[in-house]
Amino acid sequence: MQISYNFALVGVSFAIAVSGSFMALISTRNALRRDSGDRRGLVFLASLCLGAVAIWSMHFIGMLACSLHGAEVDFLSHGALVNYDWVLTVLSFMVGVGVVYIGVSIMCSGKFNFSRLLMSGTFVGLGVAAMHYTGMLAMHVQADVVWNWTIIAASVGIAVVAANVALWLAIHVKRIWHIVVSAIVMGVAVCGMHYTGMAAAEFTYNANLPLVASMSGSSSILVFCIMTIDLGVILIAALIAISESNKQQELEATMK
Repeated sequence: MQISYNFALVGVSFAIAVSGSFMALISTRNALRRDSGDRRGLVFLASLCLGAVAIWSMHFIGMLACSLHGAEVDFLSHGALVNYDWVLTVLSFMVGVGVVYIGVSIMCSGKFNFSRLLMSGTFVGLGVAAMHYTGMLAMHVQADVVWNWTIIAASVGIAVVAANVALWLAIHVKRIWHIVVSAIVMGVAVCGMHYTGMAAAEFTYNANLPLVASMSGSSSILVFCIMTIDLGVILIAALIAISESNKQQELEATMK
Protein backbone atom coordinates (compact mmCIF):
# COMPACT_ATOMS: atom_id res chain seq x y z
CA MET A 1 0.00 0.00 0.00
CA GLN A 2 1.26 3.45 -0.93
CA ILE A 3 1.14 6.49 1.37
CA SER A 4 -0.09 9.76 -0.10
CA TYR A 5 -0.59 13.09 1.62
CA ASN A 6 -3.10 15.91 1.60
CA PHE A 7 -0.61 18.75 1.13
CA ALA A 8 -3.05 21.35 2.45
CA LEU A 9 -3.06 19.50 5.79
CA VAL A 10 0.73 19.10 5.60
CA GLY A 11 0.93 22.89 5.28
CA VAL A 12 -1.45 23.32 8.22
CA SER A 13 0.67 20.95 10.33
CA PHE A 14 3.80 23.01 9.54
CA ALA A 15 2.04 26.31 10.37
CA ILE A 16 0.91 24.88 13.71
CA ALA A 17 4.43 23.64 14.48
CA VAL A 18 5.88 27.09 13.79
CA SER A 19 3.15 28.98 15.70
CA GLY A 20 3.41 26.74 18.76
CA SER A 21 7.21 26.96 18.72
CA PHE A 22 7.07 30.76 18.49
CA MET A 23 4.82 31.14 21.53
CA ALA A 24 6.84 28.51 23.44
CA LEU A 25 10.00 30.56 22.87
CA ILE A 26 8.25 33.78 23.93
CA SER A 27 6.85 32.13 27.08
CA THR A 28 10.26 30.66 27.99
CA ARG A 29 11.95 34.04 27.52
CA ASN A 30 9.39 35.63 29.83
CA ALA A 31 9.79 32.84 32.39
CA LEU A 32 13.55 33.46 32.53
CA ARG A 33 12.93 37.12 33.34
CA ARG A 34 11.14 36.11 36.54
CA ASP A 35 12.67 34.92 39.80
CA SER A 36 13.40 31.19 39.74
CA GLY A 37 10.60 30.46 42.22
CA ASP A 38 8.00 32.24 40.10
CA ARG A 39 8.50 30.54 36.74
CA ARG A 40 6.37 27.41 36.97
CA GLY A 41 3.23 28.83 35.35
CA LEU A 42 5.07 30.22 32.33
CA VAL A 43 7.16 27.05 32.02
CA PHE A 44 3.94 25.03 31.88
CA LEU A 45 2.52 27.44 29.29
CA ALA A 46 5.69 27.08 27.19
CA SER A 47 5.42 23.29 27.48
CA LEU A 48 1.78 23.42 26.39
CA CYS A 49 2.65 25.56 23.36
CA LEU A 50 5.56 23.35 22.35
CA GLY A 51 4.44 19.89 23.50
CA ALA A 52 0.70 20.11 22.83
CA VAL A 53 0.52 22.54 19.90
CA ALA A 54 3.83 22.48 18.01
CA ILE A 55 4.55 18.77 18.48
CA TRP A 56 1.42 16.74 19.27
CA SER A 57 -1.07 18.70 17.15
CA MET A 58 1.40 18.81 14.26
CA HIS A 59 1.84 15.05 14.66
CA PHE A 60 -1.88 14.24 14.73
CA ILE A 61 -2.82 16.54 11.84
CA GLY A 62 0.12 15.03 9.94
CA MET A 63 -1.41 11.60 10.59
CA LEU A 64 -4.78 12.80 9.30
CA ALA A 65 -3.03 14.13 6.18
CA CYS A 66 -1.96 10.58 5.36
CA SER A 67 -3.97 8.25 3.08
CA LEU A 68 -3.19 4.62 2.24
CA HIS A 69 -3.84 3.42 -1.31
CA GLY A 70 -3.47 0.09 -3.04
CA ALA A 71 -5.18 -2.17 -5.57
CA GLU A 72 -7.23 -3.79 -2.79
CA VAL A 73 -8.70 -0.48 -1.54
CA ASP A 74 -8.83 1.62 -4.70
CA PHE A 75 -12.60 1.29 -4.72
CA LEU A 76 -12.56 3.73 -1.79
CA SER A 77 -11.98 7.23 -3.10
CA HIS A 78 -10.21 8.22 0.10
CA GLY A 79 -8.09 5.09 0.41
CA ALA A 80 -8.10 2.56 3.25
CA LEU A 81 -10.23 3.32 6.28
CA VAL A 82 -8.18 4.46 9.27
CA ASN A 83 -9.35 4.81 12.85
CA TYR A 84 -7.53 5.46 16.12
CA ASP A 85 -7.23 3.92 19.57
CA TRP A 86 -8.17 6.98 21.60
CA VAL A 87 -6.53 5.68 24.79
CA LEU A 88 -3.16 5.49 23.02
CA THR A 89 -3.85 8.84 21.33
CA VAL A 90 -4.45 10.54 24.68
CA LEU A 91 -1.39 8.78 26.11
CA SER A 92 0.73 10.16 23.25
CA PHE A 93 -0.57 13.65 24.07
CA MET A 94 0.35 13.29 27.74
CA VAL A 95 3.82 12.00 26.85
CA GLY A 96 4.39 14.91 24.45
CA VAL A 97 3.45 17.58 26.99
CA GLY A 98 5.04 15.81 29.95
CA VAL A 99 8.52 15.31 28.50
CA VAL A 100 8.66 18.90 27.20
CA TYR A 101 7.60 20.24 30.62
CA ILE A 102 10.32 18.26 32.36
CA GLY A 103 12.95 19.34 29.83
CA VAL A 104 12.05 23.04 29.94
CA SER A 105 11.82 22.92 33.75
CA ILE A 106 15.33 21.50 34.00
CA MET A 107 16.69 24.15 31.64
CA CYS A 108 15.00 26.97 33.57
CA SER A 109 15.96 25.71 37.03
CA GLY A 110 19.57 26.73 37.15
CA LYS A 111 22.55 28.19 35.37
CA PHE A 112 22.98 27.00 31.78
CA ASN A 113 25.59 24.37 31.01
CA PHE A 114 25.96 21.93 28.13
CA SER A 115 25.68 18.79 30.26
CA ARG A 116 22.29 19.99 31.51
CA LEU A 117 21.29 20.76 27.89
CA LEU A 118 22.43 17.35 26.63
CA MET A 119 20.61 15.51 29.41
CA SER A 120 17.38 17.48 28.94
CA GLY A 121 17.53 17.44 25.14
CA THR A 122 18.12 13.71 24.96
CA PHE A 123 15.27 13.05 27.40
CA VAL A 124 12.88 15.30 25.48
CA GLY A 125 13.97 13.93 22.10
CA LEU A 126 13.43 10.31 23.17
CA GLY A 127 10.09 11.33 24.71
CA VAL A 128 8.96 13.03 21.50
CA ALA A 129 9.94 9.92 19.52
CA ALA A 130 7.96 7.80 22.01
CA MET A 131 5.00 10.15 21.54
CA HIS A 132 5.22 9.82 17.76
CA TYR A 133 5.39 6.03 17.66
CA THR A 134 2.70 5.68 20.36
CA GLY A 135 0.52 7.79 18.08
CA MET A 136 1.34 5.58 15.10
CA LEU A 137 0.55 2.44 17.11
CA ALA A 138 -2.84 4.03 17.82
CA MET A 139 -3.68 3.73 14.09
CA HIS A 140 -6.22 1.03 13.24
CA VAL A 141 -5.97 -0.03 9.60
CA GLN A 142 -6.64 -3.33 7.82
CA ALA A 143 -2.99 -3.88 7.06
CA ASP A 144 0.18 -5.39 8.44
CA VAL A 145 2.96 -2.97 9.31
CA VAL A 146 6.66 -3.62 8.69
CA TRP A 147 9.06 -1.17 10.32
CA ASN A 148 12.29 0.05 8.76
CA TRP A 149 14.57 0.27 11.79
CA THR A 150 17.18 2.35 9.97
CA ILE A 151 14.61 5.06 9.29
CA ILE A 152 13.29 4.75 12.84
CA ALA A 153 16.82 5.33 14.16
CA ALA A 154 17.16 8.36 11.86
CA SER A 155 13.85 9.80 13.10
CA VAL A 156 14.90 9.33 16.73
CA GLY A 157 18.21 11.02 15.96
CA ILE A 158 16.36 13.95 14.37
CA ALA A 159 14.12 14.17 17.46
CA VAL A 160 17.07 14.25 19.86
CA VAL A 161 19.00 16.84 17.83
CA ALA A 162 15.86 18.95 17.35
CA ALA A 163 15.09 18.82 21.07
CA ASN A 164 18.60 19.97 21.99
CA VAL A 165 18.40 22.80 19.47
CA ALA A 166 14.92 23.78 20.67
CA LEU A 167 15.97 23.91 24.34
CA TRP A 168 19.12 25.87 23.51
CA LEU A 169 17.08 28.37 21.50
CA ALA A 170 14.47 28.62 24.26
CA ILE A 171 17.15 29.71 26.72
CA HIS A 172 19.30 31.94 24.52
CA VAL A 173 17.09 33.60 21.91
CA LYS A 174 15.86 37.04 22.99
CA ARG A 175 15.27 39.32 19.99
CA ILE A 176 11.90 38.97 18.30
CA TRP A 177 13.26 38.35 14.78
CA HIS A 178 15.63 35.74 16.19
CA ILE A 179 12.61 34.07 17.78
CA VAL A 180 10.72 34.09 14.46
CA VAL A 181 13.64 32.47 12.63
CA SER A 182 14.13 29.98 15.48
CA ALA A 183 10.43 29.05 15.43
CA ILE A 184 10.66 28.31 11.69
CA VAL A 185 13.75 26.15 12.27
CA MET A 186 11.95 24.28 15.06
CA GLY A 187 8.87 23.82 12.85
CA VAL A 188 11.01 22.30 10.09
CA ALA A 189 12.68 19.99 12.63
CA VAL A 190 9.38 18.83 14.18
CA CYS A 191 7.84 18.15 10.75
CA GLY A 192 11.05 16.48 9.57
CA MET A 193 10.98 14.07 12.49
CA HIS A 194 7.29 13.27 11.97
CA TYR A 195 7.39 12.59 8.24
CA THR A 196 10.65 10.66 8.54
CA GLY A 197 8.93 8.52 11.18
CA MET A 198 5.94 7.99 8.88
CA ALA A 199 8.30 6.80 6.14
CA ALA A 200 9.57 4.09 8.50
CA ALA A 201 6.26 2.21 8.26
CA GLU A 202 5.38 -0.01 5.29
CA PHE A 203 1.71 -1.06 5.17
CA THR A 204 0.54 -4.26 3.46
CA TYR A 205 -3.18 -4.94 3.06
CA ASN A 206 -4.36 -8.03 4.96
CA ALA A 207 -7.90 -9.22 4.25
CA ASN A 208 -7.74 -11.56 7.27
CA LEU A 209 -7.59 -8.65 9.71
CA PRO A 210 -10.85 -7.26 11.13
CA LEU A 211 -12.55 -4.53 9.14
CA VAL A 212 -11.85 -1.03 10.45
CA ALA A 213 -14.82 1.16 11.23
CA SER A 214 -14.70 4.70 9.90
CA MET A 215 -14.21 7.51 12.39
CA SER A 216 -17.34 9.14 13.75
CA GLY A 217 -17.29 12.52 12.05
CA SER A 218 -15.03 13.57 9.22
CA SER A 219 -11.33 14.24 9.56
CA SER A 220 -12.03 17.84 8.50
CA ILE A 221 -14.14 18.37 11.63
CA LEU A 222 -11.42 16.81 13.77
CA VAL A 223 -8.78 19.08 12.23
CA PHE A 224 -11.03 22.10 12.80
CA CYS A 225 -11.51 21.16 16.48
CA ILE A 226 -7.76 20.67 17.01
CA MET A 227 -6.96 23.96 15.28
CA THR A 228 -9.59 25.80 17.36
CA ILE A 229 -8.08 24.50 20.61
CA ASP A 230 -4.57 25.30 19.38
CA LEU A 231 -5.57 28.85 18.47
CA GLY A 232 -7.11 29.22 21.94
CA VAL A 233 -3.84 28.14 23.59
CA ILE A 234 -1.81 30.46 21.35
CA LEU A 235 -4.19 33.37 22.02
CA ILE A 236 -3.94 32.86 25.79
CA ALA A 237 -0.14 32.65 25.50
CA ALA A 238 -0.11 35.85 23.41
CA LEU A 239 -2.24 37.75 25.92
CA ILE A 240 0.00 36.62 28.78
CA ALA A 241 3.06 37.62 26.73
CA ILE A 242 1.60 41.11 26.21
CA SER A 243 0.94 41.39 29.94
CA GLU A 244 4.49 40.27 30.72
CA SER A 245 5.88 42.79 28.23
CA ASN A 246 3.90 45.62 29.85
CA LYS A 247 5.18 44.62 33.30
CA GLN A 248 8.76 44.56 31.97
CA GLN A 249 8.38 48.04 30.47
CA GLU A 250 6.93 49.39 33.73
CA LEU A 251 9.82 47.83 35.67
CA GLU A 252 12.39 49.35 33.31
CA ALA A 253 10.65 52.74 33.57
CA THR A 254 10.82 52.73 37.37
CA MET A 255 14.53 51.84 37.28
CA LYS A 256 15.43 54.89 35.17
